[in-house]
Amino acid sequence: MVTSVTDCLLSEIANTGSAKYNVRPTNHTPLSKSDYLTDTRSTGASQNADIGDHGELWFAAELPIGWVWQPPRRDLGKDGLIVVRDNSDIHNLEFAVQIKSSTQPLIRNGYVVKSGVSRSSVQYWFASPLPTLVVAVDTTKRCGWFAWHLDLFDSPAEVFGGDAETLTIRIPERSQLNEDGWGTIRRQLKQHFGSLQNALQNEHLASKLLPAVHSIATAVWNLVKLANLPPPDSPPSRDGRMTVLIEQLEHRNLLRAARSILRRIDPSSEAHKQIEFCIEAYEATVLSAHPSLNQLPTGNNIPADLEIGYAPKLLVQTRQRLIGAGIEMIRLLTSSQHKQQKTGSK
Repeated sequence: MVTSVTDCLLSEIANTGSAKYNVRPTNHTPLSKSDYLTDTRSTGASQNADIGDHGELWFAAELPIGWVWQPPRRDLGKDGLIVVRDNSDIHNLEFAVQIKSSTQPLIRNGYVVKSGVSRSSVQYWFASPLPTLVVAVDTTKRCGWFAWHLDLFDSPAEVFGGDAETLTIRIPERSQLNEDGWGTIRRQLKQHFGSLQNALQNEHLASKLLPAVHSIATAVWNLVKLANLPPPDSPPSRDGRMTVLIEQLEHRNLLRAARSILRRIDPSSEAHKQIEFCIEAYEATVLSAHPSLNQLPTGNNIPADLEIGYAPKLLVQTRQRLIGAGIEMIRLLTSSQHKQQKTGSK
């Protein structure tokens, strides 16, 4: 039922928009340390790109055996998706990764400090329900440090409350990306997803989860189709106004469905905190492009003279990120259902 709708949605995106949405696993051959290249191919502006490439190659070579890196086909603020395929107790779990590379990282007061990080990219980390591992890489010494995005800030206000285009992140120097570090990452992944799955399988939520996922999948499906349309002119034509209105209604429907799930999760649980943070971040991202979202009528009767507020530039910038976050939300919410089905079939 919902599974077929979800599979249909993901299949449609993979077939018609694979250049936009990285939603299918790809073949992966693990890199060896000898694959890490140290030559510099150019100078000037492209040198930063070379440093970034070297950092990503180093990280890929350090991945545990069976952990698959899927590089994105479109840069939406994350460098890739890691899928665990090692037949361990975290087999099939996924998380995003964002790598910040430099030849001489700034280390101050026990933290690796990285300034100039795009605020919109950080907002995307929080709008997605998948955990994002933020990694700082020293390409000179070939070492790295890590932190989960949820541990970098105390509240959404730090990410969404300011006007500056960039943020500064601080990764604990003690969190080194070595054998012990990967062990810590493994334990934290198990704890993170275990908390979410326990919350999604509780009896108060069981009968409401699939209808909510169906609503989210329908909203994302419609947002995918709307994303193929150019943003309307300002002032918009009648058709352009209607397009923006429908887009806002779909975002509202998605948020309502997600909140219907959140209301049935123990407010004191870690899962509630994670999902609430994700919903708040998603809504803040939508509001940046659609400031009139919360002024929409509660019912289906839309006045003909309703004022529709939107920011054309931000509309373009946020569409793909919000769709990506919606797809990840569907996959996360249905993972517990797939697990139950597999367990029940044995």
